[in-house]
Amino acid sequence: MTVHFYFKIFNSIKSEHEAKDFAKLELIGLFGEVKTIHNFFDKLSKKPLNLFTSEPIRIQDIITTELPYGKIQGYYGTKEELIDITKLVKRLAYVREIFLVTESKEKPEKILKQIFPDGNIGKNVQFFEKDGNILFRFITNQYFLEKSQYISKLSRNKKEINMNVDVLFSHLFNNNYRIPASSTLSIGKRLEDYFAIREEASLYLNHYMHPYKGKFHPKMVRALLNYIYPEDKGIVLDNFAGSGTLLVEAGYLGLDSLGVEINPLSVLMSNVKCHSVKIHLDELKVEIDNYLERLDNEIKALIQSNKGQTLLVKSSIEPSKIKEESKQLLKELRKGNGFEDDEFVIQEIIIARELLKDIREKSIKEFLLLSLSGAISDISRRTKNDFERVLRGRINDLYLRIYLFCKLNEVLKIKVSNGETYCGDTRNMKKIKGFPPKDNFVDAILNSPPYSTALDYIKNDYLQLILLKLVNSMEELEKNMMGNPRINYDKKELLKLVEDEERDPLKISNLVHEYVDILLSNGRQDAGLRVYKFFIDMLLTLKEMYRVMKKGSKCAIIIGNNHFMVGNKYIEVPNGEMILEIAKKIGFKEDLVIERELQKTSVGNIREESIIILEKRL
Repeated sequence: MTVHFYFKIFNSIKSEHEAKDFAKLELIGLFGEVKTIHNFFDKLSKKPLNLFTSEPIRIQDIITTELPYGKIQGYYGTKEELIDITKLVKRLAYVREIFLVTESKEKPEKILKQIFPDGNIGKNVQFFEKDGNILFRFITNQYFLEKSQYISKLSRNKKEINMNVDVLFSHLFNNNYRIPASSTLSIGKRLEDYFAIREEASLYLNHYMHPYKGKFHPKMVRALLNYIYPEDKGIVLDNFAGSGTLLVEAGYLGLDSLGVEINPLSVLMSNVKCHSVKIHLDELKVEIDNYLERLDNEIKALIQSNKGQTLLVKSSIEPSKIKEESKQLLKELRKGNGFEDDEFVIQEIIIARELLKDIREKSIKEFLLLSLSGAISDISRRTKNDFERVLRGRINDLYLRIYLFCKLNEVLKIKVSNGETYCGDTRNMKKIKGFPPKDNFVDAILNSPPYSTALDYIKNDYLQLILLKLVNSMEELEKNMMGNPRINYDKKELLKLVEDEERDPLKISNLVHEYVDILLSNGRQDAGLRVYKFFIDMLLTLKEMYRVMKKGSKCAIIIGNNHFMVGNKYIEVPNGEMILEIAKKIGFKEDLVIERELQKTSVGNIREESIIILEKRL
């Protein structure tokens, strides 16, 4: 018996080379070898799909709806027997729909229980019968997860979420012939019109819990995970965890995950994203209501105190202490930016922060702390609304995102695995408090290191780090962050290292020295030494990655090239090639290198990105 599989993809693919990057790559990891479908007409005109092209089925109307742009529309593969496709439906990132055709005398419902026990007919599964053949249509989890971003955009409460979730689950089954609204229409769009938008949504559900620059793209992370570690159980690591995208995706795929991140606010983001979807909603709602009621009372008491009035509202926080701390914080903030003259807003933030100390459940406390951090970001950059209103809006948005996930999961049945991010230095993970003190225990690593001229993450998070007391020493944090563009390194010491063959930690890399020398000899000493220091840090990091990985395990490193102005032209520094050279010298084996052009960048910025996949040999 031959079982035929047809995989319809989301995104436009220009060439076979580009297809290998992600869509085909993850299919190879999870399914096996597949062949390209340039146009689904080629398959619809032949058996077995042509059996289903006549009335009343007309499978061609379903398959050809919203086809991806580009040269490739999907993939085709066969198996000699029916297989459990649960992993394909729940894990694939770049495949939107799976069509499976088999000959069988069994009832479709019985076969469905065998190949996809979690299937829900009419929501993520559909089947057709013709002349002893059965055609199953499966909608991947990725479709529903991505499209839920529009439900968050258009839903103001739980009732609207319930209604819109029903619309989402019925959309691909009931709206096959619907004509979407014009793309230029700015108002009056319906939810179904947003579902028809051709874009890769990345801020869905708990992927968006707080503003963050330079985050991973969830779909790419998922696809790479499917390639480097297609197994059902295991531990994956992101030792540059950022806001936790890898950990969220690993949780959706059933893989336990660990993160390492030096910025404590980023650690908070990552942990809230991972832990919040496991909080009992009723318990969370009770704590939120109680917290907001207490906050309202304390702010009223503060207003009365500031006006010199007798306190009519009972206060648990001494107003004089709030005022004293707010003056100290103002002095500290004047070293950075924001809130320089708005002392009352700082006082409100202090109250909101202090009230969190009374909440016992850690995951709920961190959920509210991240909401508070998001509110600080909003009032400093995005809105003129008063603080308490902004905070209530933030908390409500995050709560509804968790509620939306729970509603979707009634059908998707995702068993979210455990994810935990630790605050520490990836260059020496043995010293990180709480991080497993073991060698050879990680099944896969996927990360994106900061570049030698990284985004200024500390500047972006300065207000929250200070106001929420998330860091003991800003100076120490800035000094220890890799690639920090604001840190002035000891240039004399670095120059000595560059020139001293015995002490030079990067003598194993000819490429690093080649480009450092170009920059130094052309008057770009600062740039040259920053590149040199960055790759010293990357050498230490790669050694730590090698230490914790199991033999035969893989890691994927995503990094772009830097460009520096030398004279009247830009010099491109090939960060990916340098990392690959160093990795091989310390024992890694090259598995695959993918080069991607980044269309959104311009000359002088990061224009190309390398994905370096390595294997630990010994």
